[in-house]
Amino acid sequence: MPKDNTLARENLLSARSLRYLHEIDLHGGVRAAADALAINGSVISRQVAQLERDHGVVLLERRGRRAVLTEIGLSLVEHFRESCRRDADMLAQLEDFRSLRRGRLGIGVGEGFVENLLATVLERFSLQFPDIVVELRSGATSEIIAMVRNDDVDLGLCAGGGSDPAIRARTFRAAQFCALVSPRHALAGERRIRFEQLRDQRLIFMPERFGAQQYLDAIIRAERLNLTPSYRCDLFSAAQAIAAAGLGVAFMSTDAARQYLDAGRLVALELEHPIAREFSSQAIRRVGRRLSPAAEFLWRHLVEAMQRRWAAAPSKQGE
Repeated sequence: MPKDNTLARENLLSARSLRYLHEIDLHGGVRAAADALAINGSVISRQVAQLERDHGVVLLERRGRRAVLTEIGLSLVEHFRESCRRDADMLAQLEDFRSLRRGRLGIGVGEGFVENLLATVLERFSLQFPDIVVELRSGATSEIIAMVRNDDVDLGLCAGGGSDPAIRARTFRAAQFCALVSPRHALAGERRIRFEQLRDQRLIFMPERFGAQQYLDAIIRAERLNLTPSYRCDLFSAAQAIAAAGLGVAFMSTDAARQYLDAGRLVALELEHPIAREFSSQAIRRVGRRLSPAAEFLWRHLVEAMQRRWAAAPSKQGE
């Protein structure tokens, strides 16, 4: 072992610099990263430049007006994230050994799931772990998958999405995917409609990152239709309000619109299309992540609740 530790110290990777690289990658640039961290952008630039000098590599390159990470920069970011995951796993183990029951549990959840499913599961969870703080973060399907993949939350519950090798999912048949209209709408008495009947209606779409919109887009492609929405909004509650006012037709599961349906402010029209009948929901966690006892408890009861509620065999096994 060398007596002079100077070189060893110089070769150590700066955790602060690696975190700055992570933030640059996460937010899409130095300025955006600095804004997110509430620091001056020059601080980040100096740290990254020092890391480049220490190791003789280029970590950022210019693409137009933006600075993006090079291949080696992205490798360092992944190294940082993996280190954070290992640290989190070790801290969870220490937590178990100390038999502590305090802490935090993060759940990414799509609109429409909290009231109809999570509330029942959380009641049991709160009795078992009264001192655990539960943080609910909402988002579209792609956003919730990203939260779970990046360990921003422990678990996710959302509409069914595409496959991701970093995500372990239990997928279930969801509540019915429908067109939603005001009781005063001309189609309100139909109860079941073909999608072509909506061709001339004012339609309400969600952004493409939403699972419900992805199913809707798949139906439109299958029907070979070219439709332009009258509204596009990123909240199911906003889409419901617009539809309830008689201004358009919204699309989502009956669970997501349960309050409006129960209040008689919206009518659900079943879509006669096989893709609509395939609408699914999923509980997700990151592959390889060791969950805390509290998170494992919630995961198990969440999956059990989904199985009881929708009585569907999961498309992905491996509890």
